[in-house]
Amino acid sequence: MDVRLMKRHEVCETLATSSSGLHRGMKAGIYPKPYRTSDGSVRWKSTEIKEVIDKLHIAVPVEVAPGARKGRKPKQQRGQK
Repeated sequence: MDVRLMKRHEVCETLATSSSGLHRGMKAGIYPKPYRTSDGSVRWKSTEIKEVIDKLHIAVPVEVAPGARKGRKPKQQRGQK
């Protein structure tokens, strides 16, 4: 298997998360922590990111029930009790 070192923006794009979401995921143990390179930057192994995708089933389409409404409620219904 070909192992590649990925930059932060590549990892965020692959996992469909923001930089802060990536940091929260690392802190929670969901995402792997990066490796420090000799020039002081950080990189993630592509194989570890692939494992996260496989484990979490990221980007799996979800079937919506027929007739389900999408979007926000009309204005008159929002905020009224």
